[in-house]
Amino acid sequence: MKILVVCPRIPAKNKNGDQVLSYHRLCHLAKSHNVHILCFSFDGDNSDKRSLELLGIVVHQVPWRLIYAIWFSWKALFNDAIPFQCAFYTSISFQKLFSAVIRNFEPDILYSVTIRTIPNIIDFKEPLYVDLVDSMGLNFERRSNAAHGLKKFFFKIEAKRALSFERSLALKVKKSFLVSALDKEYIGLPNIVVLPLGIDFCNFFPNPQFTRDPVIVFSGNMFYSPNIEAVLWFIRWCWQAIKLNVPGVKLVIVGSNPAPSIKKLELDARIKVTGRVESMAKVLNSSQVAIAPMQSGSGMQFKVLEAMACSVPVVATTVGLGGIGAVPGRDILIGDTPEDFIRLVVKLLKDPIYRLSIAEAGCEYALKNNQWNVINKIFSFECDLL
Repeated sequence: MKILVVCPRIPAKNKNGDQVLSYHRLCHLAKSHNVHILCFSFDGDNSDKRSLELLGIVVHQVPWRLIYAIWFSWKALFNDAIPFQCAFYTSISFQKLFSAVIRNFEPDILYSVTIRTIPNIIDFKEPLYVDLVDSMGLNFERRSNAAHGLKKFFFKIEAKRALSFERSLALKVKKSFLVSALDKEYIGLPNIVVLPLGIDFCNFFPNPQFTRDPVIVFSGNMFYSPNIEAVLWFIRWCWQAIKLNVPGVKLVIVGSNPAPSIKKLELDARIKVTGRVESMAKVLNSSQVAIAPMQSGSGMQFKVLEAMACSVPVVATTVGLGGIGAVPGRDILIGDTPEDFIRLVVKLLKDPIYRLSIAEAGCEYALKNNQWNVINKIFSFECDLL
């Protein structure tokens, strides 16, 4: 079967969440189907493009242009049916190439990753499947709850627009997907399939070659505001108390493009901001505790699942747990107040037997529930691609 995949960014196994999800989806689909991708091009895409082409996937790319983003975002000010997330990725060049690929490739189905490029999908007759990934409506609602001033006002507007767009889209397409039942509940429609994120267990696994030091690790794209907010919450409310209780403890913050507010945390000699690293698994396997103190965001956190896969116990907030079905107190620890978060992190750092029990249970949970091959077989079945 011929499948045309439309996405805002090129699928890649070591980048942002939607890119990782789409990469593993396409690795599975390319084994049995003729797959073409249409996406925007950005600096640093060349190696990811070659990786996809080695799988037999044909990649069509359009340069992302700021002028289009500005123009369509301006137009969206007067059209509340379009989320700014979509306006930002609307492109006349993308629309023209989409029409040309449809005409020349003649796909049997269309598969869109996220809602962002949906306005570019025009004049098609093929069935459309959409991976919403997570609810942008929920994402921006939670961001608005944590924001102030004009940012809070904008986030509220975007939350309302995104939710309306997601609901309308889910009713029109052949089938849509989310990674979290919580996000499905928020959108409020029964015809959405929930498929969790998977983990690459070839890269993320417990490695006894590394010594686990009293290190706390936080990982994620550090230009993404919910990640920045989570780290700053932890520093403000928890970090000093943990340092007092656990002499020698260190905090490692891993992720691409750290914001200035994150970089300056290195003024504390016990905090290291690494930026992007060659091996996230190596960092995890050298740590004793992983944290996900999320105050906003949506969907499911790769950072939590990757730590679990490496047998690193995780302390998260309820928002950080998200749609992961791990059992609090057994597979993962949940602390929504600073006092609870501090207590749980300190207990894990000081009690190796307790730390091991949570770590092993979390690892077992991830192995049982987050295998990409199992998840993608269900995806193929839902799309009638078996």
